[in-house]
Amino acid sequence: MKYVGIDGCRGGWFHVWLDSEGSHASGILKTIDELTALPDSAGALVLIDMPIGLKEAGSHERQCDRAARKLLKKKGSSIFPVPCRQSLAENEYPLASECNHVVTGRRLSRQTYHIMPKIRELDGFIRGAGRRLDIREFHPELGFLALNRFVPLRFSKKTGSGQEERLEILSGYVSTSPAILSEAAKRFPRNQTGVDDILDALCGAVTASFKDHLVSLPAVPETDPRGLPMQIVYADPKKAGPVR
Repeated sequence: MKYVGIDGCRGGWFHVWLDSEGSHASGILKTIDELTALPDSAGALVLIDMPIGLKEAGSHERQCDRAARKLLKKKGSSIFPVPCRQSLAENEYPLASECNHVVTGRRLSRQTYHIMPKIRELDGFIRGAGRRLDIREFHPELGFLALNRFVPLRFSKKTGSGQEERLEILSGYVSTSPAILSEAAKRFPRNQTGVDDILDALCGAVTASFKDHLVSLPAVPETDPRGLPMQIVYADPKKAGPVR
């Protein structure tokens, strides 16, 4: 069984692969469509740090975002409101923000606007060639919190202390985590992917390895108008234990 974690990065999409035999691999996809060309992608569980399932009407946020924000408490601000699908067609911030306001009653933050190209790319992929793949949304901050058995992390992922803290958590499940991080950091320049991107993708892969013990927010996901589930998953801490 293959377990894949993906995080958006400057160079495209950074991914980490784990399998049930203890092997691992990592790399950068220039476009998310390249995922279908990777070995055994059709049989893999893929967790990606990007919204899946978008609203097209109504002022209510996705239930999964509200639930994740509640679990993250003080770090809930890392879960930002997801844009409506109509706004993805706009290529200028004022127009996209105004479109989102007309549809949902909320304007877009610039932070949200800057990742909209990747949201657009993933949305098109999942509704097309990616439909046959098992791709689910996860959020790294929630993923690390769950793997740490809901003991709050002390440091920001942008700091050395925060990266060491997260690597220690991952190493408790996958002993090769330091090697995976070291290899990737040496292979890929910082202007393509950062240490935090590598750790977030690795968190996704480790979380995916709990395939039979994933918690869904909400328990019964909403579906968007195109039939895509709107859910965020994380590892059940009650089932957590060393993977390998």
